[in-house]
Amino acid sequence: MKIFIPILFIFILSFHNLRASEGKEEKPVSHEWQLGGMIHRGKTVKHSSLLAPIIEHPTIGGEIFLSKQTYGKYRWNAFFNYPEYGISYKYSDLGSYNYTGNAHCLFPYLNFHLFSNKSRVNLNFRVGAGFAYVEKIFDAESNPLNYAFSTHLNVVLDGQLQGVCKISNTWSFIAGAGIMHISNGAYKMPNLGLNNLSLFTGISKSFGKENRLIASGNKINEKNKNWACSVFLLGGIKEINPIGGKKYFAGDFNVEVTKKHLQYTRFGLSLDVTYDTSEYDCIVFQSLPAVDRLKTTRIGISGGYGWLIGDFSLDLYFGAYLHEPNPLYGKIYQRTSLRYSLSDRLKLSVAFRNHKGKADFIGLGLGYRLTK
Repeated sequence: MKIFIPILFIFILSFHNLRASEGKEEKPVSHEWQLGGMIHRGKTVKHSSLLAPIIEHPTIGGEIFLSKQTYGKYRWNAFFNYPEYGISYKYSDLGSYNYTGNAHCLFPYLNFHLFSNKSRVNLNFRVGAGFAYVEKIFDAESNPLNYAFSTHLNVVLDGQLQGVCKISNTWSFIAGAGIMHISNGAYKMPNLGLNNLSLFTGISKSFGKENRLIASGNKINEKNKNWACSVFLLGGIKEINPIGGKKYFAGDFNVEVTKKHLQYTRFGLSLDVTYDTSEYDCIVFQSLPAVDRLKTTRIGISGGYGWLIGDFSLDLYFGAYLHEPNPLYGKIYQRTSLRYSLSDRLKLSVAFRNHKGKADFIGLGLGYRLTK
């Protein structure tokens, strides 16, 4: 995921450029729908030595997508430069036909335009999350080397940097680079998952009603408070090695202080307290000195950035543990959260935590804003 950090900075800075140029020229007309396909070719990253025996060849795959162009019906449309939202079916052989087989992925996505929609050439940043079906999984007798997957159904996270060139009023050529992560979020072991880097090329056709993009009249987002303090409580289920062991509960308590950056973005700082019932056993299994169960609680400080997209928000945080007796995880972690506003103060949240590209657990829970 490191390759997308510079892209995120470009993404953030592009909002400033859009605000400066807004209103100086007539908004373009855009077709409502877009249908397209892409061919992918790349490689699976061997983020663990245990994956080396099962990676056999470069990956190849394909993708079909259908998207709808926003045009300014909601105020956040104009702020994010009228992104597209859609759904994608993606196929990949994962580079390990004999061990993991093929993956069939289905996920919704948002596709952000980093430059003006009037431009013939554009740069897009697409992000999506959904589900993946992996054909072959770990089996102690028939497939003992597959430490990547133990469940057929997995979570997929997908990001793309797309270069787009309009070759006519309705046809566009697409090329770029992408990263895809597939795992079950440590719900069942083994679960090293796979990270795939790929280059792609494709074509798309726009069709349907033509809408002129509408500039937002009122640029103030009243829901985006200047300062806010919120608490989140989430829980999930996970397994640890050895394979075939019991399931453990893992819970996260986050205290976040956030500051408005732009009308639909925020900076944040978070105190993260994680109580993981597997920590004690994990330390024992590594033949490390036993510690008190209370001392296995992980405490970390993280900082991040959030995007407010209608009633949803996407928050990306990077942090470091202040106290972590288990060297298996290391000091650095990353937390990605997707949240939905149930009311002005209450939010539903799902969060994905990982260490060095390896999933820790997926948590589901609620958040509450303490400040007015």
